[in-house]
Amino acid sequence: MKYRRFGRTELAMSVFSLGTMRAIADPQTMAATVKRALALGINHFETAPSYGNSELFLGRSLQELGVKRSEILLTSKVLPKGNAQHIREIIETSCAQLQTDYLDCVAVHGVNTAEHFAWLEQGGMASLLGLKKQGKIRHLGFSTHGSLDLILKTIATDFFEFINLHYYYFFQRNSQAIAAASERDMGIFIHFPRR
Repeated sequence: MKYRRFGRTELAMSVFSLGTMRAIADPQTMAATVKRALALGINHFETAPSYGNSELFLGRSLQELGVKRSEILLTSKVLPKGNAQHIREIIETSCAQLQTDYLDCVAVHGVNTAEHFAWLEQGGMASLLGLKKQGKIRHLGFSTHGSLDLILKTIATDFFEFINLHYYYFFQRNSQAIAAASERDMGIFIHFPRR
């Protein structure tokens, strides 16, 4: 497995990650999937509260396999809605289910609309930065299916250290966003690269 510096987060991340959106059939399937990922050298696991039992199953699997927390990177997400208390509860629940004291990365799950962007400016980002200051979150980013203009606008805020977006041979619309993120030394996470 190759590892790369994940932008200005300075995390050494495996070039392939295990996204757990679909590994939620049962705890045994998750454990087998995680075990195989670790054997291949994958050190980054991506999940979200909206992925059903993903966080719960992933946390159990990592504990059962005896994985050292310092040897893996965990990313979860928060939807762009709610006040500071709501965001805190989401992060605390994610940490509890993943059986960890902190999350390496948290992505705002889908900055897709003008309303989502407004949430960032109207307190959402301040709430996340507060949790980062307290050590519950180490790095902040965002995922998106939004328009290119919205993605570029979000990158330009300089709020974020990484971005999670679509880009592949038959879908290169986001090449300008990747260039903009790279200029700011953001980590770039491509989901569904072979879709």
